[in-house]
Amino acid sequence: MDLQPAKELATLYRELQPGLLRYLRAVAPGAAEDLAADVWVEVTAGAHRFQGDRSAFRGWLYTIARRRVIDAHRRAGRRRTDPVSTERLVVVPAPDQPEELALDLMATETAIARVVAVLSPDQAQVVLLRVVGGLRVAQVAELLGKQPGTVRVLQHRGLRRLAGYWPPESMPA
Repeated sequence: MDLQPAKELATLYRELQPGLLRYLRAVAPGAAEDLAADVWVEVTAGAHRFQGDRSAFRGWLYTIARRRVIDAHRRAGRRRTDPVSTERLVVVPAPDQPEELALDLMATETAIARVVAVLSPDQAQVVLLRVVGGLRVAQVAELLGKQPGTVRVLQHRGLRRLAGYWPPESMPA
């Protein structure tokens, strides 16, 4: 797949950005938006070297994202900063239907927070990459340096563990 045309890259961005951002919010809550921007800058810079289909692109995107998260954790350990309080920030008007967008985002973030809180780090990574990221087992295995069978087991055990934490009445019919 030739990623040179800006139109195709824009289409991929619109398709993959929401999942990428959810993944980054789960693994690096305070820096998700900045990391996502860094990922897309790197994707844009390296797009001329990429060869593969949409599935391979998705794996490449999440590989870059995971590397950016690791780099951010290393940087944070070396250089501490004090966050700015939200009261000091300028309020920016939201797009149409901000209430619905906010509720959807809160529900998604709550579910992702529960995944991270309930599961082991390996299980959470696998579940987030498979479910939120939409990556195939082989892609997750390569990304995490694990065997495909291990990824399947981690996903199965993680999902079974999560199923025990949600009350039956909250599950869809």
